[in-house]
Amino acid sequence: MKKRIPFAVRREDGVPLVRQVLDGMRDAIVGGYYAPGDALPPYAELAETLGVSQIVTKTALKRLVAEGFVAARPRVGSVVRDRGVKQWRGHVVFVCPDLDVGYFQTLLAETLRTRLNREGYLFTRASVEHRDAAGTYDLSLLDAALARSVDLVVILYNRPAIFRHVAKRGVPYMVVGNLKEAPDGAIGLTQIDFNKAVPEFVDACRATGVRKVVQFRLPEPMCDATPALRAAGIAATNIILKYDFAKGKLFSIEESGRIGLEKLAVSRRLGSDTLLFFTSDYLARGGLLAMERHGLKAPEDIQVVAFANSGLGPAYFRELTRMEINPVAAGTAMANACLKYLSNGIFATGPVIGPEWKKGETMGNALY
Repeated sequence: MKKRIPFAVRREDGVPLVRQVLDGMRDAIVGGYYAPGDALPPYAELAETLGVSQIVTKTALKRLVAEGFVAARPRVGSVVRDRGVKQWRGHVVFVCPDLDVGYFQTLLAETLRTRLNREGYLFTRASVEHRDAAGTYDLSLLDAALARSVDLVVILYNRPAIFRHVAKRGVPYMVVGNLKEAPDGAIGLTQIDFNKAVPEFVDACRATGVRKVVQFRLPEPMCDATPALRAAGIAATNIILKYDFAKGKLFSIEESGRIGLEKLAVSRRLGSDTLLFFTSDYLARGGLLAMERHGLKAPEDIQVVAFANSGLGPAYFRELTRMEINPVAAGTAMANACLKYLSNGIFATGPVIGPEWKKGETMGNALY
């Protein structure tokens, strides 16, 4: 029976397509999904299934040959080589549902992979696809990964259906997400607090005389500063922006930020005592574009704070005042927790992962 290709290409991640195909095929070989002697799908079939050009898949397969993972055989194709069995110290499976994948999640996973591989642990990234809007998943590829010996499963974010599924398989799992405590059955929690920098944000609003904050956020809130702002006596308005997956997730989020700011600029009076807070870097990209169209500059006409990913931006003419999260630091913290458990069976609660407050030039006086 023909095997299903165990990964998907995600154009919105910003990772080169050849790299994604190469990493996906290599992981499938190293993880045992394709065994020695198996013929890989032809590059044309790979291209059609993954939605990329044949140049991409042909280049990826050639690199697998160069790396020694496969051999090119006439009339057969690319066949997995028997390179000898590497003695891994253990096996870790990383789970992140497809709708959650972006720059932060991708770089976090790559950091975790690099650290675990360096310490001698096999790392498999299991693809989990949403079946519908109700939050049910296609768990077949996760089950394929769990069919092998697995020492630990790392699950990103609060996904109870996946927690229950892994727990039923009797495999130890840890959670990385914005939860207060580990769910029943988990060995531990590495906490992500997307509101970690909110107290400093509120202090900066007080210091610069901000009277009103308009917060742009998505339907699935990560960072939400409005409760803390209101408790401090600062008027805070929440504008929830929806987006259409059919247009591409990240493009649609950016476009919703642009449209939201356009409507605000037309319908409301915006002054220097008002601050715009974009809770997503892609919302901020669209909003900053709309500001430029309407001739609004920060901080002269309106103040701006953006949630940002270290190494991604968004970029502005001046340094943005921002809440900045570092995916490499997050991946390192996760790796430390995993390795502690794998070495002695003890899960060590590490530092809380979250954004740091970065003073920029788009909020009041740069000297605040």
